[in-house]
Amino acid sequence: MMGLMSVQAPLPVLPARAVQVGDVAGLVQDETGGQVYVRGEVIFAWGPGDEACRRLAAVQLVELKIAATRPVAVAFGVTDQTIWRWRTAYAGQGVGSLVGEKKGPKRASKLTQDVVGDIIAGKAAGGSNRAVAAAVGVSEGSVRTVMAAHQSAPHGDEVEGQPGTVEHQEGVDQVGTDGQDPSDTVGPVEPEPSQEQEGLLPVLADPVPRWGERGLARAGLLGHAEPVFTPAARVPLAGLLLGLPGLETTGLLGTATHVYGALPDGFYGLGTVLTEAVFRTLAGAPRAEGAARIEPAALGRVLGMDRAPEVKTIRRKLGQLAAADKAGELIAGMAVHHLDRIKDQAGQDGVVLYVDGHVRAYQGTKKIAKTHLSRLRFPAPATVETWVCDAAGDPVLVVMAQPGASLAMELRALLPQLRHAVGDERRVLVGFDRGGWSPALFAHMHANGFDVLTWRKHPAPELPVAAFTDVTY
Repeated sequence: MMGLMSVQAPLPVLPARAVQVGDVAGLVQDETGGQVYVRGEVIFAWGPGDEACRRLAAVQLVELKIAATRPVAVAFGVTDQTIWRWRTAYAGQGVGSLVGEKKGPKRASKLTQDVVGDIIAGKAAGGSNRAVAAAVGVSEGSVRTVMAAHQSAPHGDEVEGQPGTVEHQEGVDQVGTDGQDPSDTVGPVEPEPSQEQEGLLPVLADPVPRWGERGLARAGLLGHAEPVFTPAARVPLAGLLLGLPGLETTGLLGTATHVYGALPDGFYGLGTVLTEAVFRTLAGAPRAEGAARIEPAALGRVLGMDRAPEVKTIRRKLGQLAAADKAGELIAGMAVHHLDRIKDQAGQDGVVLYVDGHVRAYQGTKKIAKTHLSRLRFPAPATVETWVCDAAGDPVLVVMAQPGASLAMELRALLPQLRHAVGDERRVLVGFDRGGWSPALFAHMHANGFDVLTWRKHPAPELPVAAFTDVTY
């Protein structure tokens, strides 16, 4: 019993306002300082402005293997490289190396008014940035900064000491009062402001951490996780989102929810599983094994998840749907949705449907009857499917035919489903090939409100002229 309990994921016991860090830790930060909770107990705490203790808490969470680097970096609002830099400094110099320094210029600027004047004069004489920088004794970046400020200032004049002038530009050469170059100084380097802090979209946003929801799902306490999207300047596989209007048109998600209700409690819900299957198919991997060839984080971004489900998860979810044995209801519901959507088209007094049989070679391990395959020109194990399309060739429904059944037999069995899909008493013109030729079937279809459009290979019998009448339309 103890061995069984040891492998169960612990439930997070954290304050309501805590940010989840890994499976068992949480971070609370406000104007009074911060605290780190592990399984409900405070193990780190710091006051306002105590940056060294705050960084030490982040380092210790990783060093003690309480959480991985990525969730710690996300919770503390820094990058993975910053956490690595803090750990390196702490390992070499102790807690003192984690004390932050004030940001901003720490030394006097090399770009005095005389130097600025020399740079402007050198550029006016036609000198290159490299030549002017070598002559004046500054970097090429300083030359570009000076010229940008000179060109943007009114009448080309800079105002000494005013914010926004050369002395306050970033990237210029600065030197201390003792003559040392700032690159010679030793000490921790503060991380640059992130793109979110500067009001810009990150190029490739990190997914929203869902550690808490995954813990609840493992414990069976979560029905499903809702999609959460992160703004970003670049999203791989974003083109898959263009398939959403088509997915909505098919009515797949709404019909599946009506038929299946919901999947058993877990992180990935019914909508996410079906959307992932559609997106994966559009990406060229229709089989579940194809998920292994697509980056999980990239597909997860367009699904609104931290990562896409793995192959074993996809198989388990599809197995749960198959166990419900409601595939026929799902297809029939989608057929009703499709014909419902087009029934109000202008000038359409009836419905046109085309029915055809398709033979698909079977490669599985089950023993099934052999059927003639026209492509192979000999009988082989195969399945026979009956496809129904509308007047535009769009699919309406597909059913598996009984072994050895003719198209005429399948048409007779399909008529109740077609009438249910149409949903009213409109005449339905059904087109099919010579495999459905049967005078008995024609009479049956006519009695049930269906018209026939078909052909046969043999010549038609001679009919008397009196059997025909003129009709004006």
